[in-house]
Formats: sequence, C-alpha cells, structure tokens
Amino acid sequence: MLIDRDAVFSYPPDLSNKRVAVLGLARSGLACVRFLLGQGAEVVGADRKDSEQLTDEVHELTSLGAEVITEFKQLEQLGAIDLIVTSPGIAWDHPALGQARRRRLEIVGELELAYQFCRAPIIGICGTNGKGSTTMMTGLMLAAADINNLIAGNIGLPLISQIDRSAEVAVVIAEVSSFQLETIRHFRPWIAALLNITPDHLDRHSSFAEYIAAKRRLFENQTGSDFGILCVDDSAVADMQPAVPGQLLTVSTASADAAGRLEDGYLVIDIVPEGPEAICSIRDVPVPGLYNVRNALVAALAARLCGATAQQIAQGLRDFVPVDHLLQEVVKAEGVTFVDDSKATNPAAAVADLSVLDGPVIVIAGGQGKGVDFTEFGQALTRRAKLICLIGESQHEIAAAIEDDAKTIKCGELREAVHRAYSAAQADDKIVLLPGGASLDMFATKLNGARYSRSWPAQ
Repeated sequence: MLIDRDAVFSYPPDLSNKRVAVLGLARSGLACVRFLLGQGAEVVGADRKDSEQLTDEVHELTSLGAEVITEFKQLEQLGAIDLIVTSPGIAWDHPALGQARRRRLEIVGELELAYQFCRAPIIGICGTNGKGSTTMMTGLMLAAADINNLIAGNIGLPLISQIDRSAEVAVVIAEVSSFQLETIRHFRPWIAALLNITPDHLDRHSSFAEYIAAKRRLFENQTGSDFGILCVDDSAVADMQPAVPGQLLTVSTASADAAGRLEDGYLVIDIVPEGPEAICSIRDVPVPGLYNVRNALVAALAARLCGATAQQIAQGLRDFVPVDHLLQEVVKAEGVTFVDDSKATNPAAAVADLSVLDGPVIVIAGGQGKGVDFTEFGQALTRRAKLICLIGESQHEIAAAIEDDAKTIKCGELREAVHRAYSAAQADDKIVLLPGGASLDMFATKLNGARYSRSWPAQ
C-alpha cells in the first residue's frame, strides 16, 4: 500500500501582512505566534491572565515583534484583524468568538492552521482514553519499518511547532482532541482512528451528545480514498460507522469479522489480499487490558496501511514502553507497591485500569470532576478497593457513589492521602493513584526514590 500524498492540503494561505490574533498563550498559542510571525503576519497574542502571570510570555513575544494583550475578554481589545487563531483551551462559546462570528471573521484553531501548512499526510488518532499510547505505538511500528514519521499534536508537542519538519517525513501522526476538532474547517486526516468515547470534559461541552459531535468531526472532510478506523466495541464509536466517508476498518476484541481482532489469543489484522496476518500474542502487549489490545490493533492497522509488514509491526509493539503515569510502578516499600496511574483523568479510564490491577488495592482518587457522572467509578471502587482515600473537589461526588462508607477517607491533600493509605497498607497491597478526574496540579508529589517508614516517608 502507498501513503496517499493527495491528502495534503493544496492551498496554504498567504499570511504575509495579515493581522492575526492568537487567543490563548499557553504552549499551543505560543507556537502559533512564532509560526505566524515566520509567515510574515502581524500578530497580536491575547490571554485572559494578567501581565504578572504572563511575564515570560510577554517578554518573549514582544522581543519577537508581536503585540500582547493581557486580561483579554472582548473582541474590541484586538483592534482590526483579518484572522483569529484559537488555542485548544479557548472554548467555542467564548464571548469574543461569538462577537467574531457575528462579524463573519475567519476563526481557525491550531490544528486547522497546522493542517493547512502540513506537507505530509496525517494519521489522526482520537478518543477519550488511550490516544497518546496509540499514537506512540503507531510511530514505533513505522520506525521499525524505516518509514520516516513525525509525532505531534495533543500529545504535548503542538503540530504547528513541527510544520517545517513535515516536508521531511512520509507521514505525520497526530493525537487529536475534541477541543481541537471544534475549530477545524479543512482538516482531513488520511487515516482517522477513533478509539472510544466516554463522558469527559462536560464542563466544556454542554452535553455528552455535543462531545460526541465534536469527535465525529474527525471524519468530516475525508474522501473515499481515505481510511476510518473505528473501535466498534464502544457503542458510541460503533454508531459513527455511517459518518465515515472513506474506507471503513473496524477493530473489535469480540467480533470475528473485524479488520483488527483477536484469534486464539493472537492479535490479527485482515486488510491485505493475501488474508489475515497474525501480529503477536496478546501476552506481548506491553500494557494489560483489552482496551490496550484494541489500541495496539488500531496502531497495527494504521502502520500496515502505510506499508509496514506484520513482522515490523510486531517489532514496533515490542519497542513500546508505556508512557509515564500509566499503571506505572514507581516504588516498593515494606512489601507495599505504589502505582502511579494519574493518566486516568476520567471515570471510564479509571474503571478500565482498576479492572486490570491484581491483588489487594488501596486507591487514592479525586480531582476536578469536569461535570461527569461518578456512579460507575464508585461501584467499581466498592467492588475492588479495600480502602479509598479521596482528594480534590470531586471527593464528595465520588464518596456518594461508593456503596460502603467504611471504605472511604476524605483527605485535604495528596500528601495526607498517601500517608493515610500507607498507614493502612499491608505487605503485598498496591496503593494506586487513580484520580478519575483532572489533577489541578495536585499530583506533583514524587514517590520515586523515596525511603518509607510506617509513620511517613523519610525525606
């Protein structure tokens, strides 16, 4: 199979001498400002924070020749502009964007801007959970096949910051979020993969249906020559099959007809005329759990479409090292194992990860709830955990969902939760940081390398 170069956008805009506003000056916004200045645009960067909170950003951007507006609220603060570029953190219903739409100003997000200048076809990987791991697996599989690729996007490296490199690679692998998809216009991934959809970010999206609609936009601009990969074991993803305009490939650990599936304990892909190809044993998947098997199958299908062989795909999967904070054993003290699973920032991820942990478990849970329902998480904690130490603003909601009050301890901060959990632990227990919510920077405590006593970790 050949990578489809026709999926590259043909008409990158001329931004020279255009006045462009970039809203939001976090990582993606700063990258947009730098790129736009390089294109000859006159740039004004705006952020709701005050100048004291943005000291470094103001210094850098003004030294580069950009204008900076702090304490941004209204469109009028920007002056006359030709284009607005939004960071993913800027909600579509922001008042300034509402004003801009009424004035028919062009608005694009960082992902859309990057796509318009990207010189390589894009594999877009989206889903509530697991998209970072799947993105990395795909890159390693292609690397094992000597297919030059670039990984960027929501994974922590804005795609716009890597656009100059896109001309040097065969394909770009982009982790894509619902926030980024809100502001696309032409964005067209050659391969679009959707892993799962579970309630999340409902503080940003007005409803679960709106969240699903944002994810659906991943396929919006595809054509018949493109590919859509859907993990159909997830009902919300399965319902999207009619929305895929290109060639549909399904992944399932329960169906014998899926293009990516399990057969007799082996990961199998079935997309070439020669017939099904076994990749590896399920025991060779580096992270436990059927959802991680599905992620590996998605990566395998994408890599095979790019020309990697089954053997090269298997090698790439063996090279994969689980990302930090994903079911990561960080230290063992007096027979008690501490596990960092702070990547589980929504209830669905937390429930899935809890299901693959063996032995007695003490859970530290809580954070920012983001408007989601904790019922299933509470039920799973009731069944599986011997003790739950709760932190953060969602602790009361999680406690209400737990069916055994005797199992819960409400704590003021993470440090206290670790202390209470360790004091109650016995040899062979696991203490797991499994928040089920966003951290709000609470989870910076480092356990690695510390020495522990029953009273408190020694410093």
